[in-house]
Amino acid sequence: MQSDAQVVDDQYADPVPATDTWAAFIAARFSRRQELYAGFTPPEKELVRKELRRIRYLREYFATHRLSPSDRSPLVSSLERSHARWRDRASRRAKDELARIEAELARVDKYRKPQLLRDHAILKQVQQWQTQQHADLEQSISPESYIDGLDAPDDSIDDNPRESNYGYNGWVIVFEKGQGGVTLDHPLCHGQFPHQKIAVQKLLYDKEQTPLKRTRDSKQLRYFHLQANNMKWVEDAISRYYDEEGSEFDGHRRSYQRKLYQHSTPKGESKTERLLKRELWHGQERGGGDSHLPPHSRQIRPRCALVPSPAWDNKASTAGGGKGIKPDAAQPGTSSSQTYFRSSSGSQDIVLFMPYLHWEIEKRLLRMTNVVRKTRQMKEQEFDFERRSKRRGTWGSVVERATARAQRINSTNSEVIGGEWDEDSPSWRPKSALGSYLWQASKLFQLIDEAADWRLISDHLYTQSPLHVRRTLEQYYYWTAGDTINRDRQQVVYRETRMKNDIEAIPRVVMVDQLWLWILDENTIISAFPRRWGRNKPDPSAVHRAIRDNLATVDNTQVTSIYDLALIIIDECSKVFFDRTKPDLRPEVVDIFGSAISSTAEKKTEAYERFGRDVKRMNAQDPLQTAEELLRKSLNIKFEWSVLMEAQNVIDQLQIMQEIFTAQITVMGDFEKALRAMMVGGPSGAPSSLSSSEQHQPSNHDALRSAQERATALVAEMKLRRDELANLEKRQTNTRTQLRELLDMKQQQSGIIEAKAAIRRADESVVQGRSIVVFTVVTIFFLPLSFFATLFGMNATEFNDGYISLKLQLIYMFVLSSVVIGFSLSLAFSTWARTIMIGAFRFSFAYLTHLLQLRGGQGGNNKNHNRHRTSQQLSGASAQALREFMISKQREWESRAAATSSGAALPLHRLPPSSGDRGKEEEGRSGEGGAAGRGGSLGIARFWRRRRAE
Repeated sequence: MQSDAQVVDDQYADPVPATDTWAAFIAARFSRRQELYAGFTPPEKELVRKELRRIRYLREYFATHRLSPSDRSPLVSSLERSHARWRDRASRRAKDELARIEAELARVDKYRKPQLLRDHAILKQVQQWQTQQHADLEQSISPESYIDGLDAPDDSIDDNPRESNYGYNGWVIVFEKGQGGVTLDHPLCHGQFPHQKIAVQKLLYDKEQTPLKRTRDSKQLRYFHLQANNMKWVEDAISRYYDEEGSEFDGHRRSYQRKLYQHSTPKGESKTERLLKRELWHGQERGGGDSHLPPHSRQIRPRCALVPSPAWDNKASTAGGGKGIKPDAAQPGTSSSQTYFRSSSGSQDIVLFMPYLHWEIEKRLLRMTNVVRKTRQMKEQEFDFERRSKRRGTWGSVVERATARAQRINSTNSEVIGGEWDEDSPSWRPKSALGSYLWQASKLFQLIDEAADWRLISDHLYTQSPLHVRRTLEQYYYWTAGDTINRDRQQVVYRETRMKNDIEAIPRVVMVDQLWLWILDENTIISAFPRRWGRNKPDPSAVHRAIRDNLATVDNTQVTSIYDLALIIIDECSKVFFDRTKPDLRPEVVDIFGSAISSTAEKKTEAYERFGRDVKRMNAQDPLQTAEELLRKSLNIKFEWSVLMEAQNVIDQLQIMQEIFTAQITVMGDFEKALRAMMVGGPSGAPSSLSSSEQHQPSNHDALRSAQERATALVAEMKLRRDELANLEKRQTNTRTQLRELLDMKQQQSGIIEAKAAIRRADESVVQGRSIVVFTVVTIFFLPLSFFATLFGMNATEFNDGYISLKLQLIYMFVLSSVVIGFSLSLAFSTWARTIMIGAFRFSFAYLTHLLQLRGGQGGNNKNHNRHRTSQQLSGASAQALREFMISKQREWESRAAATSSGAALPLHRLPPSSGDRGKEEEGRSGEGGAAGRGGSLGIARFWRRRRAE
């Protein structure tokens, strides 16, 4: 609906007003753009022409690209056909709709009449779409009819689409001391303060006209911003600032180590290399270009440091458009060289790296992740091709093949951008004519909007000075993880902004970006931090947009030095989620976390209430089945575990964000120290060697003091922001602790339920045991009865020849059965009976053993028989009889000793015989008397020794 704009105004006003020329032009209706364009200034007209040429180039660039391999025609041609089909259908239906509207106007009330009149006017214009008059009208309001020079690019402002960095702009903001913000009059810059832009190709690579060159004008404060954390851009920007070429940076650790041990020709270190020395640049990088870590692992570690400003050359510096800027007026009696020395020796440059929180739409994040992933895959394929080529051929052929391979990959990049960013084959496509037209238009807009970001990643992701891509909160903390998509979708912000019942909900995730900032010569700031993915149009929630809006409202007293400007930049980066004055799409992170904590606390209370109800039921006299049911319910902790994991997830994310604010506070503490060091004359705090006339002016000292006070206040604000997150974490930690206590109580309760159930089962076991005893007793009764009944029922002649009477059989059966039953029951239930039975068994066993021993002794010789008999007699004798027996034996032995030689010993004290005596003793053993005497003496001696031992 283009022509309807001539007679119909917009129904709703744009809530975000245009901030620059191009935004105002693109937001206006087609019929009013010619009048608006006529009122622009020449630089503004050139800006409009530049953007229209860019759109035309991108439409031509994507003219042959398909969304997926299954599409039959390219996207642009499909879009044109869908547009024509929808216009044809709408114009044919306009006649019927007009009749319906006119009928309603005849009977409608005054409240609906304005809306119906507006619809009637629109349908009148739609009805003219198929006429030649309307085609001529569209031709007359097209930009090509009233804007000249669209086919001839202006090299002074246009960037070359065939070179890298195409589509990216830098920002330029200038302050004049005493005047405030001013618009820089420069041919490469377009826009008004504070929204002045310059193409990155012109800012970094137009060596003659770039406004980035070093200047001595201390009254002018300049701020240049790069919209990506691209190390290559920073190196080129610092080189343009010092007007140098050929600076070398050791991006790879291995190459730096090799350089330390290589003998090379001494070379003077350039100013760019001094500022970007390894300990303040590549040495602070984590996960660099030679690392196999994922791209999101790259980070410049947080730091703030002072670097001495390089000395000035003995030539007048120029800044901005080749226009010479006069140096500061020298003091009377001093030369120009002394003026240069005084202005350089007292200044210190500041280097600052700091992480901060930002956000991104989840769908845009997925597209960025896919682009990074596919770029990494193509780079790995290229590296693999080079490695295999090195093994097969010479180095010259390797270079040629690698170059050809790179050209083929670059030639197919457009196909990747067209169909493989986020959906290789879209699962859903609208069927209606209007829906298909709008869907394809959105896809083409998406490609055009994200083309610059895709080219930036493709050209700079894997270089010696690589691009640092944006990271999610999880990628910042788990920086070695290859894929964090699932963890990203567990973010509290994502889950709270992804409303399943709201089709207009926009899921968002928390990101961690980096601020790189250099304060040079006390009059220039160069910063670099990324923008949101695919934001080639005004972004109300962008950090740099917030900085520009803030600088547009400050007065002359708020920015008195370059350090005040730096503090404004740092503050805007730090308070992205704590600035509630911006009505944009940024998520209210603090409120979202507070809501999540409240929801978790509510679920915790519900879990406690469930547990309380279970305890009440358990304390009641429930049957065992209910207790087992409660036990199974207590062992099921699915709900409590999910709430506990949710609470832990909130705590983890809050801790990560606190860690980021802690890094910011540490960096700002170093920034305060740097300001304090410059106030006293040097980075180490020692006074400067210059004379008092050569020190900084008192106004500069006051500016440093004011900046230090503002830095202290900013540190206090950062601590308050961190404390706010810490309070949220404390609340959630209490909830987590209570959940853990609940799980412990459930475990204890489960133990109590198990104990009760065990007691009940034990009681039931006793009852069952008694039942078994009853059955056993019954068995005892019926077993002998059945046995005897069966026995006497047998027709055997050995019993009674079959003539025994029934009475006698019953007597046998019951008498014998009673004996067996009584004996069995006594053994089962009487302790005395078991004791008597065991004692009788032991006595019988001992008696039988004694009889066997006696029978075995009768077959021995006389010696053993006499010894056994003597010992048997003595074992039964009394003590008096034993004494008399021993006395008589002693007298007998004494008499025998008197008859033998006088040296003979008593038999009880006889020594062991020698070998000779043993032979004689063997010869005398044949005599019966000697044998009996010796046998009797040995038997008595052994018996005496045994009794003494007893």
